[in-house]
Amino acid sequence: MREWKDLTKDEKEIVSAMRMQGITPEDLIQRMRNSGRMDEHALEELRKALEEVRPFLVH
Repeated sequence: MREWKDLTKDEKEIVSAMRMQGITPEDLIQRMRNSGRMDEHALEELRKALEEVRPFLVH
């Protein structure tokens, strides 16, 4: 498992923002799907990226 210090600056910012707003990975994916700004391939890549940082989203 990765450690916090191993995350990129972008990953840390995303995780921090999601934690502050109480957004789950599923919420974010649904929001992006509903916005129409991401195709299914991009959503799948987002899902994979969120799986990598999921341990940091658990409070």
